[in-house]
Amino acid sequence: MSVVDDVKARLDIVDVVSGYVNLQKAGRNFKALCPFHQERTPSFIVFPDTQTWRCFGACAEGGDVFGFVMKAEGWEFGEALRELAKRAGVELTPYTPAQDQQQAETDRLRGLLEETARFFHRQLLDLTDAQIVRDYVARRALDKQTVETFVLGYAPDDWRQALQHLQMLGYSQDEVIEAGVAVRNEKGHVYDRFRHRLVIPIRDSRGHTVGFGARGLDKDATPKYLNSPQTALFDKSRLLFGFDMARRAIRETETVVVVEGYMDVMQAHQAGFLNVVAQMGTALTEEQLRQLDRYASRLILALDPDAAGISATMRGLDVARQTLDGDATRTFDPRGMMRYTGLLDIDIRVVSLPEGQDPDDLIRENPAAWEELIARAVPVVEYIIRQATAHLSNDASISEREGVARQLLPLLTATENNLQSQMNIQALARHIHLDDQVLVQWAHSQRLRKVRIFPSIEEQRKLAEGSAHRSKIDIKPPGQSELREGFCLWLLLEQPERLYAANRKLRELQGTDADLDNILGPLNAQDFSRADYGAIFSLLEDALNQDDTEPLDYLYRRLPEELVTLVEQLRVTPLESFRQVLPRALTTEFLSIRQHQDRINQRPEPDTTLFIQEALWLRHSRLERELNELYFLQQDTQTQNGELMEAPYKREPGVYARARQVIAMTLQQMRSLSREM
Repeated sequence: MSVVDDVKARLDIVDVVSGYVNLQKAGRNFKALCPFHQERTPSFIVFPDTQTWRCFGACAEGGDVFGFVMKAEGWEFGEALRELAKRAGVELTPYTPAQDQQQAETDRLRGLLEETARFFHRQLLDLTDAQIVRDYVARRALDKQTVETFVLGYAPDDWRQALQHLQMLGYSQDEVIEAGVAVRNEKGHVYDRFRHRLVIPIRDSRGHTVGFGARGLDKDATPKYLNSPQTALFDKSRLLFGFDMARRAIRETETVVVVEGYMDVMQAHQAGFLNVVAQMGTALTEEQLRQLDRYASRLILALDPDAAGISATMRGLDVARQTLDGDATRTFDPRGMMRYTGLLDIDIRVVSLPEGQDPDDLIRENPAAWEELIARAVPVVEYIIRQATAHLSNDASISEREGVARQLLPLLTATENNLQSQMNIQALARHIHLDDQVLVQWAHSQRLRKVRIFPSIEEQRKLAEGSAHRSKIDIKPPGQSELREGFCLWLLLEQPERLYAANRKLRELQGTDADLDNILGPLNAQDFSRADYGAIFSLLEDALNQDDTEPLDYLYRRLPEELVTLVEQLRVTPLESFRQVLPRALTTEFLSIRQHQDRINQRPEPDTTLFIQEALWLRHSRLERELNELYFLQQDTQTQNGELMEAPYKREPGVYARARQVIAMTLQQMRSLSREM
């Protein structure tokens, strides 16, 4: 039994899902309002018999306990596996003594930081000298509930008070320094890092305190804001302030608003705008954007006009021109906006606040104005073009317009999505009244060679070998269904481009039948019954949707450590291992071709016939699983006179059955044609 199977065997999906939604018994199943979209009539069903869930409403998604937790928490598979394994009491890896010690040290640091936050919070509430910070909090109109929710605190105007408190609890000086709470100077003296400051705990996505932001209270305080240093737990590039409390609202609204300051976030949450987070540092990073992309389909940047508005945009244009041959840091400057608009499935928009106001001021003074401003957010392309062309008059000369175009083109074509680049160019052409085909030619001539920034496949294999001893996923001989799913992945790992052909075939089978659009859509992770296979497929799909690097390089770069061994084992599995579940004629022919290619040292051609058949089998099997769920659901929703209580389920079985029939007929035709050949 694999670790995934072991975890699923020990957990009841009803218990897990009940922690997120209020389930109601409905026959042998359970129903609820879907936690992933807003609705009035329950369309979210949990099937205890099959340990699966499905939304029959707007989401039209489903899966097992892993799929639910990944969607609910925005986690990748590796993180979901670790958390569910912990809950199930399953040990993923036999830790070495060194790993045990490292985990214990990490847990101890977390405890130290939580205690530090409580210490500062008590000082704010009780210490006489903290009146200055209590007055400051009152001036910023933060109420008692907000102070408690964000655990605001006061660092006393003392050199060693926090240090001594932690030492009394048994923590050593070295541990307090390692956590970033204390500092050792060149002479070896150890003292508190934060002194006479308002202290704001910074938490990770799970709500664990990992560091602090501290605002100076004196006018001449330097720096005004002092953050924890980089530590094993505190990494600004991966953190978003307020994200742990905003996550649910972001998922429900599918919109996230990104501001610049801690106060902006706290004021927004206090006013009921719970989908607001703040970037850490001066720019959003790729890691932060990918976190948000798991929850939101729209990201709105609320830029402070003094700090990150027009002037920052123009500075970003300069940066873009200077770094066109490779941007290893990938900070979220305007070029980053363009790139991520195409790379991530997220609509990036921008709002500019009224002059002299930041989100904190505007929300305090006029919450309705803030809400209206967010609603009027403009696409990032439109924003950048507006700002960069604001100085052009109606009678600007051709040379002036051409100059702006040449300045903007590198930025607007920073995305690897060709369609997005073309749309950006057309938007610019309309705005400055130039021929878009001319701009396309200029953009092509300006495009420089991209720098490879991902490790090669060989480098990633070495990493995989080095981490193999840490990933002890036990893979027993699979059943026939799992073996065929494994073969589909085997084919994709050999030639990821085969996915294109399978998706084209599915689109072809849709025909003009509108009911089949979703049911016969492109392959996705839900076509796999195994959650770990689905997670690998999702990464392969992402790899094909980017142009920065080779698909397998991309896969290894982002593969959770827990899945490295599984991928490596799949890749080295011989073709003969799949013979028992595949048509003999096709596997014999395929094996013959492969042997010939191996003899002449030729890269395997992306033969698509076999993979298309396996992809159709995958979808057919998934439809069979879902159809069984629907039948169970119908049995539980029938009244005494046989009428269905829930109208949304009336037509679904017929549509699913029709889709299965289309696939079955296609498979029969393909196999008949293969035998004739």
